[in-house]
Amino acid sequence: MNSELQVSRTPLLQVIHQEISEAGGVLPFRRFMELALYHPEYGYYGSGRARVGKEGDFFTSVSVGSIYGRLLASVCCDVWERLGKPSVFTIVEQGANDGSMAADILGSLKNDDAAFYKAVRFMIVEPFPVNRDIQKQKLAGFTNVTWERSLEELPTFTGIHLSNELLDAFPVDSVRWNGSTWEEECVACHDGALVWTTRPIQDPELQTAATNLPAYLTKGFRAEINRAMNPWLTTLHKRLERGVVLTVDYGQAGEDRYAPHRADGTLLAFKKHERFNDPLGEPGLRDITAQVDFTALARSSREVGFEILGYSDQHHFLVGAAEPWLRSLGDFTERSDAARRDLGALQALLNPGSMGMQFKAIALGKDFPAEPPLGCFKYQRPGIGVL
Repeated sequence: MNSELQVSRTPLLQVIHQEISEAGGVLPFRRFMELALYHPEYGYYGSGRARVGKEGDFFTSVSVGSIYGRLLASVCCDVWERLGKPSVFTIVEQGANDGSMAADILGSLKNDDAAFYKAVRFMIVEPFPVNRDIQKQKLAGFTNVTWERSLEELPTFTGIHLSNELLDAFPVDSVRWNGSTWEEECVACHDGALVWTTRPIQDPELQTAATNLPAYLTKGFRAEINRAMNPWLTTLHKRLERGVVLTVDYGQAGEDRYAPHRADGTLLAFKKHERFNDPLGEPGLRDITAQVDFTALARSSREVGFEILGYSDQHHFLVGAAEPWLRSLGDFTERSDAARRDLGALQALLNPGSMGMQFKAIALGKDFPAEPPLGCFKYQRPGIGVL
């Protein structure tokens, strides 16, 4: 089936066509991505259509098994202890999907660490009612969970903000280097199908952001600019009194971002585990992602007042987080079937050929001791120096 037939069948197309018409025939890609993912009725996330795991559209670290959430629970405990074990410690999760990671974290704490669990208040930032309903069903067994519709409505807190594959779904601007300057990529309509078109950058804010991109790239090189990161970080810095922001996502830092094999950018779409290089097809029915520029994220973090506490690929991040648990297992012959299953899941998360190197973890601190490093960053690679 060609992309024109695919796109013509999506209910979101009429909305996009209308916006293209009202915008004079071209729509910035950033707005297209916002509609495709977050339109409250037809968007991929806004409609509650997003699904992860074997029966969904893509895998995440959470869908591999509960071990990921349990290791994050140990990271949360480490942060709590570094803060002096406050009587109220807030864990905020944003981008919680169906609530599985929250359930894994809370289940681990409830079963294994009564003192810490007593201090924990778990807040989920979730703007869409359909997702809140799913999460509430999943977390019905926990009494210390509350919901907020936005970061702006979040009470000030001491603790940790967690996100897993959140930033890659922020709507981004797409720009291309024409050999002498950056131009903006937009979406237009041709014979009912959505097509790419390019124009000079018109938005002064985007023009300023583009000055941070290299000017030595080959003609036609595409890059994405995530302008939503700065306001997100600014709001987080205001809401967090003391503690850590920990985000895990896939992306690159430094010169690796502009390697020749990324000349067509990092925009991708996913549906039923099939990858599409062109994100314009079937708007609202596919996930759309852009890999995270961790150098840009670090720069914005420092600008708003955060300190970078650690930066690591997922392999070394989880090795540090899992070390106490691994040492507690004893001889392999004495391990239970459950422990062996957990080890198998951990191996998948550590695999250098997939999740282990593709995903990165970065921790930002506010009024938080940078030394010694958190246990999860004990073996960090490549480290803060590459940012």
